[in-house]
Amino acid sequence: MQEHIDGFFRLHCICYSCRREFYVIEGTQAYDRVKRNSTGMHCCEDCKNKIELEARLQFGRRLLTGRD
Repeated sequence: MQEHIDGFFRLHCICYSCRREFYVIEGTQAYDRVKRNSTGMHCCEDCKNKIELEARLQFGRRLLTGRD
């Protein structure tokens, strides 16, 4: 669903991780991804940051332990 507010277009999405509704603003990379693939799996900024942090922690653990 697209809205026009304050001179910018916004698209509403549902986060696949936390199931909350969020919106992306025109001109951002997230807006372009949602515009190209509206039925895809998209996540909000909070969940995106948590996923990135967990990936970095797992990578660090792998480097420390030497396991694959």
